[in-house]
Amino acid sequence: MIRIPLDLSSHCIQTETRRQYNRQLSICLKSPERDNDAEKKLVLLKTALETWDFSKLRAEHTALCGGRPHAVSLVGDDSGRCLLVLDGLTLDPG
Repeated sequence: MIRIPLDLSSHCIQTETRRQYNRQLSICLKSPERDNDAEKKLVLLKTALETWDFSKLRAEHTALCGGRPHAVSLVGDDSGRCLLVLDGLTLDPG
């Protein structure tokens, strides 16, 4: 299981997901050795960016709009689903 903590204290879920994707892409491109976790995180973030309806997520869960302290993580489960954990509550945005 892959878990990526998201910091929504300054921006929304979509912006943070995009920032994390760019960070992981940079790690994968700069690293001389293959890091399976970095690659898995990159795939997970790409899946979220391509499949989630971020407008709907923000409308349904105002905590995802950003600017508030909430525990938010992007999680890839063993079956390949891309899930979101918000303050302990697991959501399946896909």
